[in-house]
Order: sequence, then structure tokens, then C-alpha cells
Amino acid sequence: MNDTDDSTAPRRHTYSELIPESIERALRLWKAIGREEFIGRTRYKESARYVVMHDGQAVDSKPLVAMAFQLQFNCGQDGTPRLSGGRQTEEILGRLGFEVTDLWADGFDLELPKTISLGPETQFWWATQTKNFQVVFPDRTLWAPLKDALGRRQSHWSSLRKSRPGDVVFHYVSPVVRAVSRVVTTPRAALTPNGYVEEANTEGTLLLVEPIADTSLDFSEAVQIIGSGNGPTTRAGSIRQGYFFGLTGEEGQALLRAAGLQIFNASQETLPDSHGAPADYETFLETATDRYSVIAIRAEQAFLRRQQLDIRGNVCSLCGRKLPPELLVAAHIKPRWACSELERMDTAHVAMLACLLGCDALYELGIVVVDRYGRINPGKVLPGAPADLIANLTGRRCIAHEAQNADFFGWHQQHHVRDPRIKTPRSTSTES
Repeated sequence: MNDTDDSTAPRRHTYSELIPESIERALRLWKAIGREEFIGRTRYKESARYVVMHDGQAVDSKPLVAMAFQLQFNCGQDGTPRLSGGRQTEEILGRLGFEVTDLWADGFDLELPKTISLGPETQFWWATQTKNFQVVFPDRTLWAPLKDALGRRQSHWSSLRKSRPGDVVFHYVSPVVRAVSRVVTTPRAALTPNGYVEEANTEGTLLLVEPIADTSLDFSEAVQIIGSGNGPTTRAGSIRQGYFFGLTGEEGQALLRAAGLQIFNASQETLPDSHGAPADYETFLETATDRYSVIAIRAEQAFLRRQQLDIRGNVCSLCGRKLPPELLVAAHIKPRWACSELERMDTAHVAMLACLLGCDALYELGIVVVDRYGRINPGKVLPGAPADLIANLTGRRCIAHEAQNADFFGWHQQHHVRDPRIKTPRSTSTES
């Protein structure tokens, strides 16, 4: 048998093999779990222009075709071929008997419905953020100290530790509920993030959230739903002093409807993952699903990036160029998996800004490293790496290097260079 014979390899399916029943099955799943969750299970984003109208709802065309493929061929999102654009999607759906609607067409005006999917274990929370919402919500953070100035624990702070990924949060900014979000990380220890009035470097609990919808639900309407003396309300029907309060499932769902969101509950129909095993909807970050892991990573990156922009401005820490913020990312100086819990808490020093013009990849791969004096040096050799970029960085001082993160840079250098002459402090890291 020829060594190059790959006849035993699995045959790759194409979109030409899709059948109408798979589109119908995908539409049923859309209705069961809602737009947000449905799109999150594919590699595509919301459709800005082309949709399929189904039971009065506009279903995003690319995610619909991709989901039908995943369901028909029992694969995860990584197993779907690429969709090149609106015309290819329109041709696929047209062949299968489904009409694609152009939202940009003259005379067609449609506001896509705001939907939210809920699982049987979803909890609901109320966060009063009148003082700092405008600052902290873009960072997607919810944070509270462990104790007050007198060393006392407060229940409306401790409640933050009871939340779970997938929970829904109502953000109250007097006199309205300003936004709805979903929790995407487990509660974690963290020092004071940007925008919180407590003393700097205070130990506390951090959650990251993913925004779902903006709203303007008046407190007078919310109190009619919650009732007086429950959660965030006093017996007199006013807002209770405090921060983070639990709501019942009935109260939470009623508030969602009052805020204009359409609710879908998880069904028994589940999406196979890339290994063919069922991916249950109600498994979240740090338990099973890729969906919530991806969102959590994205939220954490956004938080770290904004924090670094606030600290150092829109400058690449390696090449020193001032660039549009869109060209800068938060690069972990020491990888998160290698950090101890205490090191992960030090969010202001465990990351730096690196540009997408080469610096981020060169540092992440260890092709350039930063020594104990903050100077950039060549790291490990990678055949074909851009010698000119490496030469331009070599000898520069890393803007982000300081005493508080020198050990992080030292770990990175020793990990990639593997030079016994490099002496760095003993790491306290544990792999997670």
C-alpha cells in the first residue's frame, strides 16, 4: 500500500450535502435555546444583513447554515467548512427551499428581537452600581471587598461569591435598571480593579460578565415585580443600601420580560461537540463547555486590556509605538496557567499591552524575552522568524517592566530560553 494513501481517512463533508431537514432541525434548536446561545455554538457572528424569517423571527443566516451542518454531520463548530459570504449562504439556503431576506433592502425595516436563553439552574442577581457603572461596566467587572474598614464581612458583598457562570445580572443605576448581563466566570480572588472606590490593593472577589442588552426599566416598575422588602428593596419600597442581591427565578424572568427580552428555556436537544459527545447546555466554564470558556477568556482579555490602557495609554510595551487601541492586546507576561492564585490577583502587573503588528506573537512564542533589567533580547530560535523585527526590538527597554512584575518576566525568559545561567526567583506557580 502506498505510504501516501489516505483512503482510510474520514471523508470531509461539504455544504452541498445539506438537506432541508437539517435546516428545520436547526430552526427548532434556535427557537428552543434563543439567538444568543445558538450563535455562540457556531463560529459565526450575528448577521448584519441576511436572515431567514421563521415564525416572525429573523434567524441569522450564516449561523443557521453552520448549525445545520453541525447537527447533520455530528460535529462541533471546528468541523464546519468556511462560509465565504452572503451570496454563498443565500445559494445554499435557496437550494434547500428557504428564502433569505435582505435587511438592507428598501422598504424592509426589522428590529431583531432581543432574546435570552435560560437553563434550569440559572440564578438572578441585582447589582446596584449608581456610583461607578459608567466606569466599570465597559470593563465587564463586578467586584466587592472581602471586609469593610472595620474588618466586618457584609452579606451584600459576600453574595458575589455565590454566583455561577450562566447567571443573569440586572445592573441598576438610579433611577433605572440600565443593563442586563450574564456571568461568564466563576468568582475569583482579585485586588481592586479600576473604577471601584475602595482603597487600592484591597483583597476582594471578582466576576466578569458579558453584556446582553441595554435597557431603561424604571425602579418604580421593578419594585412592583420584586415587591417591597425583598432583595434590593426596603419595606418602604425604596432601594436598599448595598451592592449585590439575589432575586428569585420568578422575579428574574419577570424583570427580563419587563426589560423587553424574549426568554427561551433550554431544551433536551443538544449539540454534539467535536468528539461526538453531547455538549449539555447547562455545563459552564471550568466544567465542560467551550462556549462559556471562550466568552470568559474574551471577557478577561477585555478587562486586562482596558486596565492596561488606563495605566499606560495606547502604547505597545515592546516596540514603544503609539497605536490605535484596536491594534493592541493584553498579553500575559506570565501565562495564566502558570500563575498562582496570588499572582492571578495581581491583574495590574501580570499583563502588558503588545501590538498585533508582530510584538504579541514574538513575545508569546518566546522569540523575544525581557531580562531582569527590562531589556528586550532574542529568545528561542524559530526558523523563518522575521529577523528584522527581532533586531528592531533587541536592546529596547520594555515599557511595562517594573519591580512588581520582574518575576513574571523572569519566568517567561527562563521558560523559553532554558539557559542555566539565567537565575530567576523560585516560582510559586501551580498549573491550573
